[in-house]
Amino acid sequence: MAAKWARTRGTVKWSPRVAARIVARVAQGETLYAVLCEPGMPTPQSVGRWALENRDFGEELAAARVAGGRPARGGGGVWTYCEETARAVYDRLCEGESLTSICRDPTMPSMSTVFYWRRAFPDFDATVRTARTIQAERFCEMGWELASEAQPETAYLTHVRLTHLRWMAGAMAPKAYRPKLMEPEAPRERETILYRHFEIEVNKETGKREVIAWCPNPETGEAEREDTPGWRPPPGVRLPGGR
Repeated sequence: MAAKWARTRGTVKWSPRVAARIVARVAQGETLYAVLCEPGMPTPQSVGRWALENRDFGEELAAARVAGGRPARGGGGVWTYCEETARAVYDRLCEGESLTSICRDPTMPSMSTVFYWRRAFPDFDATVRTARTIQAERFCEMGWELASEAQPETAYLTHVRLTHLRWMAGAMAPKAYRPKLMEPEAPRERETILYRHFEIEVNKETGKREVIAWCPNPETGEAEREDTPGWRPPPGVRLPGGR
């Protein structure tokens, strides 16, 4: 993947002449992407930086987009795949910028274009997923910095921010950062143990001393003699000694 995304174009420095050429061609209806893909032209991220740093150029570029039949702000809705632009999207995602913010840049594709690229080009989709994982790691580091700098008067605000960072990290990299849901404990199987009572009794017929066992009935609570004819332990009840 690294070889595919390697930059091969040199840096083009700011020049009023180059800026004027870009504005003129965009005003004539050419897409900004098509213009910037030609040799000798700056990269989309360079033009985006120019538009931010040079207010006059930014306004001229916005007016040129309107003259060319496109909105002044936001992505241009261009569907032609551009690896240089895709690399810029990846780099800016890795730096922590949101995709919404990137797609607002007039030199970047619109949100619908990015999603189209993700469906149409599996390599690009995999790259965006990698960038999301890197973003999740950055959010974890940001969370530690926020927690370390928290003060009593900012504790609640820090809590709100940390909660959202945890949610975003879990959404971007669920395997690594989404909280694991605890499985509820299965109800324990009910087991009834009855404590038997033993006493010594003299057999009236034989005159011998015998051990008599009494067992409480779990339903009535009354003690029952185990030597009573026909007596059986209550259903589901285990008596010590295996009876």
